[in-house]
Amino acid sequence: MDNKILEHYKQTGLYTNYGPYKEYFMSLPDDIYALRDLVNNQHIHKMSLYRSFKGENNNKNNLKYKWENYRCLDDVLLTATAMTAELFRLNGKDEFLVGGTDPNKKLVITCRYVAVLFASILKAKGIPCRCRSGFAPYLYKDQIVDHWIVQYYDKNFNKWVNVDAEANLKHADFNIRNFDDSKFIWAADAWLKMRKGKLENKEKYDVTGVTHCGDMTFAWSLMMDFHALFHDEINYVTMPVFLFKAQKDLYQVTKTSLLEMDKLARLMLDVDKNFDKLKQIWETNKKFRCVASCLQGEKFQLQLDKKDFS
Repeated sequence: MDNKILEHYKQTGLYTNYGPYKEYFMSLPDDIYALRDLVNNQHIHKMSLYRSFKGENNNKNNLKYKWENYRCLDDVLLTATAMTAELFRLNGKDEFLVGGTDPNKKLVITCRYVAVLFASILKAKGIPCRCRSGFAPYLYKDQIVDHWIVQYYDKNFNKWVNVDAEANLKHADFNIRNFDDSKFIWAADAWLKMRKGKLENKEKYDVTGVTHCGDMTFAWSLMMDFHALFHDEINYVTMPVFLFKAQKDLYQVTKTSLLEMDKLARLMLDVDKNFDKLKQIWETNKKFRCVASCLQGEKFQLQLDKKDFS
């Protein structure tokens, strides 16, 4: 593995920055399995929260939520430091990340956020890692949902190791703390097969907890994965402007843009081999980089559309 690539993935970005918590993160277990389980136990998925609200939560511990906690914090705790600060607030420093059972002291977040927190801790320990967006066929029986995992580089075996930091161990019939590439559906592969009309079980792909988004599901996942490769783990609604304007209709995206996304996806099929080419696209392609923002405003976005989004 090129040392340049490993050094790149030791670095943090806006979302994975550990800020003042580096020393604390370094004190956490070095065993990857134990660390993964520790991080996983700090959260409640929003769908579990929803099922609880509907009276459908079937758990052995009969956990109860306070009514004021029936909200997902995805919109609030975007960064690893924000999530860590909230865990400290809920639990106190001495009890942070101890793996308690009180759901009211856990974060109600989804997979992207658990992956960001886990990656931040690994980076604090000097371990090269990267968040990845794609699809998991193992979380639900009849649904293939958008999902985030983490890859860390194991120097002992000289390879990237895939870890699902968010799912429960019972969700799959394989070890989700160390699994083969074939168990996960990578965003680039799904995109290219969708574009060629060769994606199996296409009707089963969806965004968790959201109405069916059609082919736009694959566009969103591809862009999130691309951004994550360069330390910009954008969330589910922070899309590049040209996709944000299209909303749920991929047919509103220009043919030129679709072909550019095809080229990007082909490179992303082998990130390490094509790292320099991907990095060049990241540094030069404003279309892929510029994300919709309330501060930019429609006028600014339209100017970008005219200049760079043809």
